[in-house]
Amino acid sequence: MDHLRHMAIFKQIVDAGSISAAADNLALSKSVVSHHLKSLEVAIGVQLLHRTTRKQQLTPAGTDFYQHCKQMADISQVAWREARDTGGMLAGPIRISAPHALIDSIVAPAISQLCNDNPLIRPTITVADQRIDLLSDDIDLVIRVGKLPSSNLMQRQLGHFRDVICASPDYIDKHQTKIDAEQWQSLDYIANSWQKATVTHSVEPLPDGKIRKAEALKQLNFVANRFTDNSSAVGALAKAGLGISLLPEFVFKQAEQQGLLAMLLPDYQCPMNAVYAVHDFGRKPPLLVTHTIEAVMRHFI
Repeated sequence: MDHLRHMAIFKQIVDAGSISAAADNLALSKSVVSHHLKSLEVAIGVQLLHRTTRKQQLTPAGTDFYQHCKQMADISQVAWREARDTGGMLAGPIRISAPHALIDSIVAPAISQLCNDNPLIRPTITVADQRIDLLSDDIDLVIRVGKLPSSNLMQRQLGHFRDVICASPDYIDKHQTKIDAEQWQSLDYIANSWQKATVTHSVEPLPDGKIRKAEALKQLNFVANRFTDNSSAVGALAKAGLGISLLPEFVFKQAEQQGLLAMLLPDYQCPMNAVYAVHDFGRKPPLLVTHTIEAVMRHFI
């Protein structure tokens, strides 16, 4: 059975990009990993990797062999997953990525409840507002706002929420004349990393508000002049009076109750945002992924 272990380690070397990195990932010494690679090449009589002090490169034979090793790894993962799922027990690691705005109110409570009910689950949660590559970042489940336009990945809607265009009460009072005149580009705007320097928001009258439906949509065009890389920082800067921001309604409500934020246009609302779970397991994801999706979905209800 040594050849199966050699193949698994060879795949790790290729995926990691070097013997040293593979050794770190596998918690083995560099000499042990090198020995496995050398034994594999001797056993099959073909060089699989060109190695220099700076880089490694697959040989043509190594490229073909790597594809077979990858197929073997995929088959073993499916076999392991299906056997474990047959027992109906939720256990093991799961890597989840979610944006900052959804952590406190949605993701953390959902995962906490799931782990309390299933103590053998070992979650790793990566918090990022930027787009995540499931394969290169080794993520099992991505929770994201907005549907991917075209993708082979599986997507399932979890729920929805509205954003709120807001600022500190002091900032609004200070700039009320410009707000009334709709001089949006003369106001300060705090942008998240996923936003562009020029930001446009569409708003519609509240259904039970005093604004006539005939006045319909407004387009608010801002030019960002404050920048940060996550929604928590956006909220903090807005509370500090640095400018206008776009925050999820459940984040805004907490700050509004504390008197820290107020709506820029109280008679208007932003359109709904859909939140999706995204994974790369096809139509039959592991039981743990399915239950995690359902746990997060329950916290949107």
